Amino acid sequence: MRIRDMYVVGVASASFFMSYFSRLAWSIVSTYSSLKPTIVEDSIVFSLFFIGYVVVQVPAGIISDRVGPKYVIVISLIGLAASSLVSGVASTMWVEYVASLFMGLSAGWIYPATVKLLTINFSGPELPVAMGYYSIAWPLSIVLAGATLPEICIVLGWRWSYYIIALTSIIIASLYMPINVRGYGSNARSALNLRLLRNSDVIVISLSGFLFFMSYWTITLYAYKYFLSIGLNDYVAGLAYSLLALLGIPSTLIAGYIIRGLGVRNTLSLFEALYGVSTMLLAVVTRELPLMVLAASMGFIRFVITPANSTAVSKIGGELAGSVAGVTNLFWQLSGAVAPMVASIILINTSYQFLWIVMGIIIVISAIIYQLALRVR
Repeated sequence: MRIRDMYVVGVASASFFMSYFSRLAWSIVSTYSSLKPTIVEDSIVFSLFFIGYVVVQVPAGIISDRVGPKYVIVISLIGLAASSLVSGVASTMWVEYVASLFMGLSAGWIYPATVKLLTINFSGPELPVAMGYYSIAWPLSIVLAGATLPEICIVLGWRWSYYIIALTSIIIASLYMPINVRGYGSNARSALNLRLLRNSDVIVISLSGFLFFMSYWTITLYAYKYFLSIGLNDYVAGLAYSLLALLGIPSTLIAGYIIRGLGVRNTLSLFEALYGVSTMLLAVVTRELPLMVLAASMGFIRFVITPANSTAVSKIGGELAGSVAGVTNLFWQLSGAVAPMVASIILINTSYQFLWIVMGIIIVISAIIYQLALRVR
């Protein structure tokens, strides 16, 4: 990759990092918040973020295709900064609810726009490699959330977590100024080509992605509290949470080469099946060292799936990659609004162990659907 290409991937990845880190923050920060949220209030915060996130997915894809992705991302990051600031100064849960909704409304534009940006700049065998580098944002955000947020909350106070998110979002937005979106001309001939909604691959990746991400958001949003509940201290729980993504950093870097070798469909079905089994093992592996090993392996497996999803979206969409990303990500992120409600019902009536078994089974079902129904290779 040339320096310019590396810069584009790096800035796109940083933007995606912020959209992901912002939604993770409450899962850890709420433990230290002076607002002392209940399980139900936690679920409302998570759900409102994802409701805001999914509402803008299709418009984000359409505008990225027709107008261009650069300024879509910049405006989104500015909105993310403003809503994070409000979240940091919130004095009641009602203010936190409003801030979370607007945080989702801001962050939701970033994924379709960044996928479009990379689709414009990369093609052929370069595309899955670029998507792999770009996808490092997901595991890195989880690692840094687990490694830094507990310490920030303890030393500076929980509100500073959101102040730092706000400042970082503004800095990343400024990094887009040197980028000229080369080769961009509005190739999307319609606002939203309805054939996308009838495309079987779009339907499959939307449905399977919904199932996978519903389970994945459950793990991401509740794992830290689960680790505390089985007796791990704050530091070890944060480390275990980080391990759920730590090996995802190297795995995203090699994921593009795995996808080129196995193909998109086989990569998705194989690695999702492995992740589903690993999720079920969370229910029975509770000793500290084996749990750390399991969490680390889950991180490696999980973040091969991310660039495979993005590569599939880009291949299916082509010149309408932004719109396809918007449609599919609508369903993926809608799962984030459903997951907290499903998880809270299960936790109130059963246990974390049952929760992990149910979510693992759902992931395996998603893997089977990919293998049997996805046409893109």
